[in-house]
Amino acid sequence: MTEVNDHFDTPRAWIVAIGVSIANGVAFGVLYTFGAFVTSMGEEFDTKLGPTSIVFGLSMFLFFGFGAISGRWGDRYGPRPLLIAGGTLFCCGLLATSFVTAIWQGYIFYGVGCGLGGGIFCSPLFATVVTFFEKYRALAQGVAVTGSGLGTLFLVPFAKAIIETEGWRNSYRILAAISATCFVFGLLMIRRSPAQAPGGPSGHVRRVMRTREFKVISIAFGLMSMALMGSFAFIIKFAEDDGIAPARAALLMSVVGASSILGRLILTAVAGKLGSIRLLQIALVAQPVAYFFWLISNGRYVLLVIFAALLGLTYGGFVALAGDVVAFYFGLIGIGAVTGMLFLYSGFGSLVGPPIVGFLADISSLRIIPVGAVFSMAMLGAIVLFTASTQPVDFGTDQPSKKLVGRSGEASALNSKRREPTVFDLEPV
Repeated sequence: MTEVNDHFDTPRAWIVAIGVSIANGVAFGVLYTFGAFVTSMGEEFDTKLGPTSIVFGLSMFLFFGFGAISGRWGDRYGPRPLLIAGGTLFCCGLLATSFVTAIWQGYIFYGVGCGLGGGIFCSPLFATVVTFFEKYRALAQGVAVTGSGLGTLFLVPFAKAIIETEGWRNSYRILAAISATCFVFGLLMIRRSPAQAPGGPSGHVRRVMRTREFKVISIAFGLMSMALMGSFAFIIKFAEDDGIAPARAALLMSVVGASSILGRLILTAVAGKLGSIRLLQIALVAQPVAYFFWLISNGRYVLLVIFAALLGLTYGGFVALAGDVVAFYFGLIGIGAVTGMLFLYSGFGSLVGPPIVGFLADISSLRIIPVGAVFSMAMLGAIVLFTASTQPVDFGTDQPSKKLVGRSGEASALNSKRREPTVFDLEPV
């Protein structure tokens, strides 16, 4: 049991969290640059927003949704082989996209290539971080997911700038080179956790999926992703349409990225005192407030900046807290597979959100229609999540969720230490 316990909260564990931040951060950041490309690609291929946004929706669906499969692979094989395979496919997808001659080819090379490539390693990497920490798990998740905020902060305006000078095709080639470099750095820092193990033959993951808690948070995750990816695809485009200069429009995504870093670090730092579940609920209910500022902005840049800052703060906190909530509810056994199934629901939301917003924008000249749809998706997700329990799932003393099984198959009672949210609960731990 000592072999399994000694790896928690160590300096080496923090190196793994930073490596995950680098690898996943560049993947998220590159995919979120799509809003900078949507106008150029649409003009070259003479397609409207709806069909063009399918490229982004498909890529994000596979990016999140393939976690239902790769999460199990991560439990079984560890994260490094998946980062090698997925990172290679991701970079090849970017390169291939730079040579497409029709929008449907973008569905294949960007949507499938980049989306599936990232989906192979994204969920397993986040799950790996969870298994390296106990006391500082929420904070470590905050560090791990900070990379996507940094990627958004720097890569979106960078992509917009190089599109203006190099064109969108060469820009994808440059992003492929940046991605490959970051994946190599991440690979050198990441390793498998001794606590990482498959869910076992007893069907723990299936039992998790039948619980009310899993159903509630999976639906909430899906609705949140519909709104979030629908907005990410068109923040820049809608701002430009309202008369905002392209460079200033791209900076809105940088504001999202910068504020998401604060959300990830601040909320995870206080999660141990206030409780991750309640903080997660608060973060999600605050997202419709952000979208309301977008709804009433009408081209006023100050209101757009407020919208971007609030969205980043709340979305960043939500993503960072999600891993700690999953571990609290369901334990560490098979956590890669459980996290992957939740990513699948986020993937479905990501698939339908951007096309819905795009097609609504195509058929209506009123901005309130597509943005109002985003607001409604987020509000419904917040309502659903507020019905979640604040108690861990009790699978019974004979179930593996009560034990932490290391790679060698040794079991410990460590997983029974799952924390209870503290401040908002009616009953003490």
